[in-house]
Amino acid sequence: MYVYRNSNTGQVVSLEQLDPCLDMLDNWRIIGGPEPADASGPASAGPDRPSEHDNKAAWIEYAVARGMSESDAKALSKAALIEEFGEDDDGED
Repeated sequence: MYVYRNSNTGQVVSLEQLDPCLDMLDNWRIIGGPEPADASGPASAGPDRPSEHDNKAAWIEYAVARGMSESDAKALSKAALIEEFGEDDDGED
């Protein structure tokens, strides 16, 4: 179940699947999603790195979890978010 919240009205909507229309709108944000299949990792680790095929909302959530402000993350394109956060952290830059 995916939970979206409208930042303008506060409306909350629960959907079985991601909604491409809501994902395109800047005022809708995913605030909850399905539990990961493997919950053995630490709960505070933040979201896993999204796939390049995931929607912009997933990349915004990931960028915020990595320390970027939500407003800065929303201002960037999906391509810019992927460029900034797309590489796995393996100790090399």
